[in-house]
Amino acid sequence: MASIEDVKAALFQIAEQANTTVHQIQASLESTERMLMQLRAIAAGTGHPAIAEAIARAEQSKQRLMEAATLAQGSAAATRQYISVLG
Repeated sequence: MASIEDVKAALFQIAEQANTTVHQIQASLESTERMLMQLRAIAAGTGHPAIAEAIARAEQSKQRLMEAATLAQGSAAATRQYISVLG
């Protein structure tokens, strides 16, 4: 059976991995934002449905990445809160 200290150490590593994941998602968000800016610049003056769909889907991707980052941050916070409960 694992000791409290072993559990706390494992939980700390999990919280750190969540932080790493958040940083990776933030990098993806930045890349997605660059892609959106490029799409909008290229699409300026056109009204073709395909490019409008591309922009809409990229916006949706950005939104979901933001949601994923928020959820991962919440997971890290809850993990740290549990660590503090363990003492």
